[in-house]
Amino acid sequence: MQIYHSVADCQPCGRGAVALGFFDGLHIGHAAVVSRTLSYQQEGLCPCVFTFTMDGGHPAAKSTANALTTERQKEQLLENWGVRLVLCPDFSEFHAMEPESFVDEILVRRLNANAACCGEDFRFGKKAAGDVGQLAALCQARGIRLDVVPPVTFEGERVSSTRIRSLLGEGRVADANRMLGRAFGYDFTVVRGKQLGRKLDSPTINQRLPDGFVPLRHGVYASVSFAGGAWHPSVTNIGLRPTVEDTTAVNSETYICGFSGDLYGARVEVRLLAFLRPEQRFPSVEALRARIHADAEASVPIAEEYLAGIAGKTAGR
Repeated sequence: MQIYHSVADCQPCGRGAVALGFFDGLHIGHAAVVSRTLSYQQEGLCPCVFTFTMDGGHPAAKSTANALTTERQKEQLLENWGVRLVLCPDFSEFHAMEPESFVDEILVRRLNANAACCGEDFRFGKKAAGDVGQLAALCQARGIRLDVVPPVTFEGERVSSTRIRSLLGEGRVADANRMLGRAFGYDFTVVRGKQLGRKLDSPTINQRLPDGFVPLRHGVYASVSFAGGAWHPSVTNIGLRPTVEDTTAVNSETYICGFSGDLYGARVEVRLLAFLRPEQRFPSVEALRARIHADAEASVPIAEEYLAGIAGKTAGR
């Protein structure tokens, strides 16, 4: 998959079919838009995605949009889905384009679009002035077919990134995962902690959750982690580690069952499967050790069921 981070650098991969959107989280609603784009391969069109980052600014509607995926995960998912080209500039690079200029520069010149796909709520152009109706008119005048994909629903309500963020904040990770179409996770770099886990016979990995990442309910989760070239059952604590540390930095601490090895400095993917209990302070490190092992025992059957379900698949990697 070819990835361009600047509009000026983008070179089309032939006649293109383009999925348009921020795609923050790549949930099942976003997957429906991308899937429609992929269907145009039957006509010889190259499946492309236009999305963006928000390092240099953001649309007004995305001002509170904490990230549901890292950019690395987003790119990996799109590649695994079959997308061949991604144009992902920063919002600051194109935010001043008028709607007509956006279509001419992005769709026509840079992506050679013969078809475009988006959701019903897609907005574009300076100050989000363009809506789907205007996009349809601009595309028709340029010989571009526009597919507007209807919303995908879950339990009677529209799937949205906002709804998924709310569920994750409540610890309802299983419901969030159903709307994502996969297990929610992250792949941040492993940093050094206090190495207390080694003394507890429960070595763990620590990953700092950065500012701008979706807030998660503090507590203990059944999880799986990718380490040493394989997936392992694991148990993850999200929070402030009140028994061993006095801090305001949110930390992900994961005990990977049956794994030993040095992971410092590595990017380790952790996927959360189910909320087990709230974070708590223990009276001693011995009590903490006992609870870690009890949590691991509770997590293993949940993790093994998940791993059995992805056996023989790429598991989004």
